[in-house]
Amino acid sequence: MQAKFDNILKPIAQEVIDESQLANINFNAFFENVMFHEVAHGLGISKTIKDKKLVTDVLKDTHTSLEEAKADIVGLYIVTWLYDNKQITEHTLLDNYVTFLAGIFRSVRFGASSAHGKANMIEFNYLNEKGAFVYNEQKGKYLVQLDKMREAVAGLANLILTTQGNGDYNGAKDLLKNMAVVKPQLQKSLSKIATAGIPRDIVFEQGKHLLGLQ
Repeated sequence: MQAKFDNILKPIAQEVIDESQLANINFNAFFENVMFHEVAHGLGISKTIKDKKLVTDVLKDTHTSLEEAKADIVGLYIVTWLYDNKQITEHTLLDNYVTFLAGIFRSVRFGASSAHGKANMIEFNYLNEKGAFVYNEQKGKYLVQLDKMREAVAGLANLILTTQGNGDYNGAKDLLKNMAVVKPQLQKSLSKIATAGIPRDIVFEQGKHLLGLQ
């Protein structure tokens, strides 16, 4: 994780995050966001509220992408709760929010064929619509708005959990159709990142020859 943070997330932040918030990008916030993403997978709704059917069955082909978006945003909601209840005290909540936004650009690059990619497109577009960040067209950089981000995180968590709980397949399809897309503003940012030569992922090289054992 440290290697991904140092070699991918931080360079991405340099390209797309406003200079005034670069200090809010830190590894502990990144680790917390990822850790509570995994925690959030184990929380939430496994069966529909009314019919007690498995959400995985009812939401069909939309389930995986929606579940990844749920894990991201509910994980961030958990972080917010922990911060509000003084369980996270080492840094500010803004650190988690700004680092989360930079992380969206990292994950969106995996593309529409990836459930994680679609999930992050949903998150970016929803947060953008709710004014959770401001985009400076001239600089090509984003500035997180703390209070609006907090509201948007709660709103998207509510939307996804309600969709899952109701087993609303048509609602899930509409959400993916309208939100799991790369719009011009996002594409411009992704092109900027690509031009900077930042890798999509890292490769862990291993083997006896690297240890001098051959």
